[in-house]
Amino acid sequence: MTANTAAADQSPRLEKLPIPELNDTVSRFAAAVRPLFRAEEFDMCMAKLNDFAAKEGPVLQARLRDRASTHENWLEEWWNEYAYFLNRASVCFNVNYFFGFRNTPAPLPQALLAATLIDSALRFRDILESGDIEPDNIRGKPMCMHQYQY
Repeated sequence: MTANTAAADQSPRLEKLPIPELNDTVSRFAAAVRPLFRAEEFDMCMAKLNDFAAKEGPVLQARLRDRASTHENWLEEWWNEYAYFLNRASVCFNVNYFFGFRNTPAPLPQALLAATLIDSALRFRDILESGDIEPDNIRGKPMCMHQYQY
């Protein structure tokens, strides 16, 4: 992406990615795993989770805060490395949950469907490189477009 796009110009004004509070992360984890365990298993999991929250958790949280103070985005490098580059599964379907195809009114021959997909990707690339792409946003809040450089 060129440096003078509308999307790139928006990025410096965005808030930095927040660091979730340890207690919030612990609570969310507990709620997420609760349906996976029987009562006695959940109690064992919670004991280990509470031990982590009291011992290793604060140390790791402090290290995460240190990382955030020295990186523009504390998560980006890890996300790229572990979610995208090291993942050998199909990224489109297994990592990017926003990726999908629209249903066609009638089945298309495979070659036509492939050509249509390639055409659409190249049209999007042209918009991106021309700088005419608008910043992504969620509920009116602009999102960082830095990832589009890849």
